[in-house]
Amino acid sequence: MNLSIVVPVYNIEHYITPMFDSLLTQSEPHFEVIIVDDGSTDNTYNVIANILALHPTLSCKVIRTENQGVSAARNRGLTEATGKYVLFLDGDDYISTDLVRTIHTYTQPSDPEVICWGYSHVTEDGVTTLSYASAYSDITGSEALTHIFVNKSLRIWTGSIAYKREILLLHGLQYTERCVNGEDQEFIYKALSRAARVITLPDILSFYLQRNTSISNSYNVKKFDVVAVFKRVDAYFEAHPFEQLDMISPYIRNRELIENYFFNLKTCLNGTEGVSIQKLLRDIDHTYPELNQEMYELIRRYRGNDRRLALYIRAFLISPLLYHRFISVERGLSRFKRKESRL
Repeated sequence: MNLSIVVPVYNIEHYITPMFDSLLTQSEPHFEVIIVDDGSTDNTYNVIANILALHPTLSCKVIRTENQGVSAARNRGLTEATGKYVLFLDGDDYISTDLVRTIHTYTQPSDPEVICWGYSHVTEDGVTTLSYASAYSDITGSEALTHIFVNKSLRIWTGSIAYKREILLLHGLQYTERCVNGEDQEFIYKALSRAARVITLPDILSFYLQRNTSISNSYNVKKFDVVAVFKRVDAYFEAHPFEQLDMISPYIRNRELIENYFFNLKTCLNGTEGVSIQKLLRDIDHTYPELNQEMYELIRRYRGNDRRLALYIRAFLISPLLYHRFISVERGLSRFKRKESRL
């Protein structure tokens, strides 16, 4: 078996059918699916069982566990996988008809440790809102990390990358359990740091559903787990050095931490009407003591060339209230532009 597709699911009875449809219409039928039901309390398991009963030729194993989070579910799926390569796909996302065949085509003769491809963000109505793709390349893992952090010319998402299972097992790579946000980035970066060969494809082969109820569109202070993610990545890189690490490390320790901090401030505030930035900062202090002060000291020293980020920082340092007002105006303008484009 060349490919194992590991799919964690939790309470997605209304979203899982497109994922199955994309698996059932693959132009290359030889792959296995491992679904880990992470303690769903709705009808998810029955929906899966009904689909599989109608399509017995799909090689699919379903594992039911107590609710332990998506990372634990992915880790369990990895232990059950038998394919030469492993792809982690969330149950509400889906893939192109040619994804399995494309992976087979590019991995059979060349045997890279990692292969990745383009992907699109799609709404619940199936409308594509953003697409990310990079030119074809055959590079090292350290070069891929340089493209991600330094050049910002490569974007990889959980469902747009497949790993040689052997490299994951050899280096004991697993998802950090109980981490709510950024655990997928952590896994990707660690795997790339151990990869001698990475193939990137320009094809859009995966589709990332942007659900209105997802953590990225809600008020959830646990989003700031991502700060610890980049600290763990930095420590891992230091413990397992590779070529170009000296170039990459400053970006991880500074820009990436700052960008993710402000991104999560923004999504928390924009995701919930009526929540003040003072409450958000208090909640962060309660959940992550010293994090706000640590980030304050870091952003005061920011010297990057991202103009929007610099503007956010300037407003925030003058007053968090000014920053909140600024992103509120920004959000209003964005809504107006979307409305105008529909007229």
